[in-house]
Order: sequence, then structure tokens, then C-alpha cells
Amino acid sequence: MKKSKARDRLKSPHGYSALGSTAAVLLLVAAGQTTATALPAHAATWQPPAATYTASAPVHTTVTMDDGVKIAVEVVYPTDPSTGARASGPFPVLLTQNPYGTQRSDPTDNGTYFVQRGYIYVASAVRGTGESGGQVDWFGGRQGKDGADLVDWAAHTLSGSNGEVGLDGCSYLGVNQWFTAAAVGKNSALKAITPFCTDSDFYNDLTADGGIPTPFVAGIAQAEPRGPEDDPATDPQSVTIAQQASGGSRSYDDAYWQALDVQQLMPRIVANDIPALSEAGWNDLFPGGNLGAYVAAQNAYYHRPLTDPIASGEPVTGRYQAIVGPWTHGEHVNEATLQAIRLEWFETWLKNAPTGMADTSTPLHLFENGASSWVDSAAWPLSSDARTYYLGDGSLTTGKPAGQGSDTLTWSAATAANTLTYTTAPLTKAALLDGPTDITLYARSTTPETELSAELSIVAPDGTVTKQADGILLGSQRALDTQESWYGGNGTLLKPGHPFTQASQRPVTPGQTTRYDISLLSNFTRIPAGYRIRMSINSQPSADFHFPVTPTPQESANLTGGVYTIERSPQAASFVNLPLTTPSSATPSREDWGPSS
Repeated sequence: MKKSKARDRLKSPHGYSALGSTAAVLLLVAAGQTTATALPAHAATWQPPAATYTASAPVHTTVTMDDGVKIAVEVVYPTDPSTGARASGPFPVLLTQNPYGTQRSDPTDNGTYFVQRGYIYVASAVRGTGESGGQVDWFGGRQGKDGADLVDWAAHTLSGSNGEVGLDGCSYLGVNQWFTAAAVGKNSALKAITPFCTDSDFYNDLTADGGIPTPFVAGIAQAEPRGPEDDPATDPQSVTIAQQASGGSRSYDDAYWQALDVQQLMPRIVANDIPALSEAGWNDLFPGGNLGAYVAAQNAYYHRPLTDPIASGEPVTGRYQAIVGPWTHGEHVNEATLQAIRLEWFETWLKNAPTGMADTSTPLHLFENGASSWVDSAAWPLSSDARTYYLGDGSLTTGKPAGQGSDTLTWSAATAANTLTYTTAPLTKAALLDGPTDITLYARSTTPETELSAELSIVAPDGTVTKQADGILLGSQRALDTQESWYGGNGTLLKPGHPFTQASQRPVTPGQTTRYDISLLSNFTRIPAGYRIRMSINSQPSADFHFPVTPTPQESANLTGGVYTIERSPQAASFVNLPLTTPSSATPSREDWGPSS
């Protein structure tokens, strides 16, 4: 049923609208653009407040959780710039949950920007880290409950608080906001969250990729200062790392990881009435990682299936907004600009300022790569247009292969032994790459396991190659979940979904032609006329793959010595479904955008 609903939702193309809010104008400035278009009335009459206060030195204390664990916090107060004394207040409170200790080396981490504008800033050390008690684990329910307790303390016990609380932070500090928002319950003092540089599906995008574990969880654990009560040998996080490395239950998308799926939290967050503004980068560790959260939040608000795409014409709310910019993981951003956007969000929900920010009908803000411009949308993806290209002799063509053909890959534990490339003819018209990509390979293997990765790139007339997206799939995890997969209006597979569970695992039969549907990460890129599109296929991720993977010992044993034959014949025609649409039918006019700088 979900399959057909997803297919119906993608049938209508979506038109863009001009950026309207103050936040959108700030985004244009961040991209080096200006706009001559008059702002809407709400934006023209509201401006971010200037710094009024100075920031106090951090005040250190502890807060006791429901299970008796003491969480270390530091509090920074607004102070009178002329005397240095604490300002009288009361003030709303911004809270962040930090696994790297409460005090960071960057002075902006103590929330000085917000404190100067009338907020108390509280940084807590996640349990099991820094000076906090308890044992460390990944975010999830326990840290969400800690967050709820901290919100209650900040609203009702903290000196100088006016009882209104918001959540702030990037990366791990952003992900924890989702779990806290889900845990606070209804009628909470929590009024808004800003989970920046976050992902939506922790297992499928970070802890494993295509069903293969990554070193991500171990890397984060190494960066955490362990607390006085934590035992790294026995804490839940260490157990998880050990299970992943050995091929235990947590190397699969088991109940543990499913409980950490941010998308599944959205019905509770919506029921708790918590607005959210998220941000991610197209060049992040998990490119466009907040798009899944945006889709799930909007769908939860309107009681639609959580992970279905949002089509043109379906209602959306300005309470759940997302920004995807030309950034990496919190780096290469205009920090002042993003701070101002977060401030506008907090002013809207914690101070009832008449910003008009939540009034938008297009709450998804996307940087269009290749055009260096910003687009506002409600739908994601913006269009269901997809073009199917078939693998040929080094080529990608719209026609199925007429004769027999195949190419060979060899698996190596060290690196990709060889790479296969398939390239289109130069595009006669500009195209917009809009959304996720599917590549379906028919292949034979000499081993009971396969590892197939793919990269999508564009090739300029001068030969310059620019990667746009990539993806990988462990062959034994090839089972297709049609309920979670996305399909275009004509039934074209756009985003293959896989269960990645132990129960769904099926060994590869050596010598038998087998279908593999590989999901490539989403992108939003304008491709000029004259450029070509290239798909590269490897038996191992390339050096610039978005995240490294580490097969378990059993997977490695089953992969060793593998030789893969990629078929391109009428009976087994490997193909790529590219989410391409026409920019001219969707791009705002110059009048909408104003002159570029």
C-alpha cells in the first residue's frame, strides 16, 4: 500500500518560489548573493536584536536525574556591560547536551552570541562523559530522558529563568535534541529546537553503509572524555562497538539501532508540540542528512506515512523547517549567518517576536549546487522526473543493450582493484539533478558475498570530474523493502530501501546472475548543457567515498577472492535511474531573486 502511495505522491512536478523570510535573505548573503526584491511585511518590520548584554563566566553545578545520576552543567548568564553584574532578567534558557565535555575550546560554544541577546545558556556533559556520572551510550532514550529532566530543571529551578527553554547544538549535540523533544511530553517548557548538522537514520547513514559497518561509532567514542563512573570496557557504547567489529547483532539494523532512528521519533515530537529547524550540508559526512527528518516531521504533522516523499500540493507547516547548504560537517559555513537564523527561530518561539518566520508555505531551503543560488520548496524531492540510462560499453544510453556484454571487477581487501565507468553523451539541455538516485546492477560473483559501490559524477567539457553522490551495498543485504523504497510516477525506482536485518540477509549464490539495487545519496545540482553524467562502479569504495566502511570478519572471509561480472545484455540490462528534471520549469526568475553579487 505504501508503495503505491509513494508513487502517487511523486507524480506532480513542483514549482519553486522565491525566498521570502529573513532567514532566507541571510542564506543568500551567506552564499555571496544579494537581493533587490522587497521583503514581505513581516521581514521588513523585524530585525534581529543587537547585542545588549555581556556574558558571565561559566557557573558550574550538577543536576540530578530521575535515576540518581548527576549531570554536570555550566551556566552562562547575561550581564550588564557597564558593571559586569548579572542582568536582572528573567530570561529564556538555551540548553545543549555535549558528549565532549561541557567546556569547549571555541569560545562561541558557550553561547555568547545568544547570551548577549538575552538568553541564559546551559551546556551539559552527557552522562558518562566529562564530569557527569553514569555510563555513556549513544543518544537515544536514556539521554532523551536526561534532556527532559534538564529542561524541567532549566525552566523551574535555574535562577533567572523565565520558564521557556530551547535546545541548541550541532552534530551529536544536535541529534540529542530530537530525543529530548520526544521525551519531554506534552505541555513542556521546551518551546523550540535547532538540531544542526544532523542525520536522520543513524544506522543506515553512519554506523553502517549499505549494510557494512563503518568506523564512525569507534571514532566518536575515542573523542569523548569518559566520566568518573564510566567503564569503557563495559558501557553500552563499548558493547556496541565490539558487536559491530565481530559481526554481532548490532552490526545489523536491529532493535537497538531502530530505536535510534530519528524519523520514528517524529510522531512524538509533533504530539509534544515542539517546532524544529534543522540544518545539514551537501558536503557533510551524511550529505543532506536532515532531509529524512524534514520529510518525517511534515508527514507526522499531517498524519501521512512517515517516510513517504512529500509531493507538490501536499500541505506542509512552517513549524518544521530544514536548510541544506553547500557546507561540510559544521565547517565552511558563515557561522554568524547561521547563528542569526537560529536566533530568529528562538525569538519566534521563545519570545513571541513577530518575525513571521513560521508563516512560510515553503519550509525547505535548498542550495542549488552548480547554480550557486537558493530555492524554497515544500516538496521533497521537488519532481518525480527520472530518466533511465542503461550501461553500455563504457556508455550510459537511453536504449537497452542490443547485444551481449559484460565487465569485470575484482574485490581486494586493500582498495578497489579496478573501476568501471559509464558516461552519457553531452547533455543537449541543462538538467537539474533532484533527489536520490538508484543504480540497479545485474551481476555474477565467484564468492558468496559481494561489495558493490557506485559514484555519480558530472564531467565538464574540459574533462573536469565532480562527484555528486555515492552509495554502496553488501550483496547479502540486497533484499528490497518496497514499503520504504521511493518510486516515480511511472513506477521507476528512485530510492531503494533495504531492511539490513539479520533476518533479511541472504547469501549470494556464486555464478548466478543476481540483482542489486544500490541507493545513492540525494543531491540538488544544476548540470549545464554540454556536460556529461558519469557512473563509476567499484568493488570497494573509492578514496573520496563519503564514509569508509569496514566489513566484519565473516563478511571479509566471504568477500575474499571475489570476481564480479557486471552484465549489460538484453536479458540482464543493468541501469541507472537519474532524478533529472528541467531547470527552466522550476527555477525562480531573475525578478524573484534580484541581481547576483
